[in-house]
Amino acid sequence: MFSLKGTLILLLLFFSSFFGSIFMLAPFLPIMLLSPACYRWITERIVAVWLTLPVALLEMVLGVRVVITGDGFVPGERSVIIMNHRTRLDWMYLWSCLLRCSYLRMEKICLKSSLKSIPGFGWAMQMAAFIFVRRNWEEDQEYLRDMLDYLCDIKHPLQLLMFPEGTDLTASTKARSDQFANSRGLPTYEYVLHPRTNGFSYIVEQLRKGSNLDAIHDVTIAYPYNIPQSERDLFTGNYPREIHFYIRRYPASQLPSSVEGLKEWCCLRWHDKEKLLRSYYQGSRSFTDQVQIESQTQILIQSRTQIQDVSLDQSRLQVQRHTQLWGKGWSWRRGQGQAQGHSRTQGLGRSWGQEQGQSGDQGAGPLPPSKSRGRVFLIKLFSIVYWTAFVLTMFVMIWSYTLARWYFATVAIFFIAQERVVGGCEVMEVAAHNWKASHRWRKRE
Repeated sequence: MFSLKGTLILLLLFFSSFFGSIFMLAPFLPIMLLSPACYRWITERIVAVWLTLPVALLEMVLGVRVVITGDGFVPGERSVIIMNHRTRLDWMYLWSCLLRCSYLRMEKICLKSSLKSIPGFGWAMQMAAFIFVRRNWEEDQEYLRDMLDYLCDIKHPLQLLMFPEGTDLTASTKARSDQFANSRGLPTYEYVLHPRTNGFSYIVEQLRKGSNLDAIHDVTIAYPYNIPQSERDLFTGNYPREIHFYIRRYPASQLPSSVEGLKEWCCLRWHDKEKLLRSYYQGSRSFTDQVQIESQTQILIQSRTQIQDVSLDQSRLQVQRHTQLWGKGWSWRRGQGQAQGHSRTQGLGRSWGQEQGQSGDQGAGPLPPSKSRGRVFLIKLFSIVYWTAFVLTMFVMIWSYTLARWYFATVAIFFIAQERVVGGCEVMEVAAHNWKASHRWRKRE
């Protein structure tokens, strides 16, 4: 049985992306040949306007509630976002989080190459420079290198979303993951799949070489009530009532320096996700409890560290006093040493108190959004009104004007043909940049 509301939403998403790629994005394709960096600047902002539409429809029309806890995002920060792949639409739900805490124009997604062939959605993702992989490491490695080198070369700040698991969690994919774990003596997981670490480690290495990485954002997504697995669930009206995000931020400076270290680090994150999600689904189905536990643990660790530091300072003072007994001015130096030690202890106490207060604020509840509620509401309202009017206008224009029909047909044929001949708009963009770079190099010589 189909849901009228869900069907209308999917139709609006399809036609807005279909007409948007033809009438809003395609006219800027010639700029790619003149300045790929300028073309990237323009297209990512147009795509970001569309990315607000799924967020608006989910929250304002379907009434989906989004809860964000943890570290959050730093707006404008360049990062790799790793997330567990519970359903086929996790990547779309993340836009609700990025709309509030970051910039949608920075997001790129690493996804299956077959998706680029979808009319509308696939064409727009090509022009947005999303990264498409074939799950063949020999082929994907060269493609990844070209795409990441290009984005680093034009100094394009990005937040690259990737799913190390490679696919969503279903009965069949879990069986394959368990078989993989048993063959290698690894623990079997119930709430996540074992990650594939080659792509993650390679992407992090390439971005670090290009000085285009500030942090890793480890996002855990969970559904406290129903879990719609695919797009078909939206047709039937089985959309998620709530979506919970738990975010952990790891600065790039704290990541392992070696490739093998990065792979092990990623596996450890998934081991932690399994424990986190088990506690979530078997408990109150809230990440807020987890934040409070981690905050209390952090406070305990900090308090023990402060006790050790104070004890160390006292022992140093005692050694200093015994040493100064043999020198002149013993009583004056002793008094000075006590004053210095007292001042240092007070300084440590203030630092610990500040950190304790920050941890308490973080664990008190969901993370406050970077954008105000009023601003987010206006963005979502504008998105629904704009894209609804845009789709209706495009239907009227194609129906009324022959020139519009010719343009529509020509661009649609171009998108289909260029993918089969070249491999996608993102491949053409990289090739145009490389050609211009080599042309400039020849001029210098």
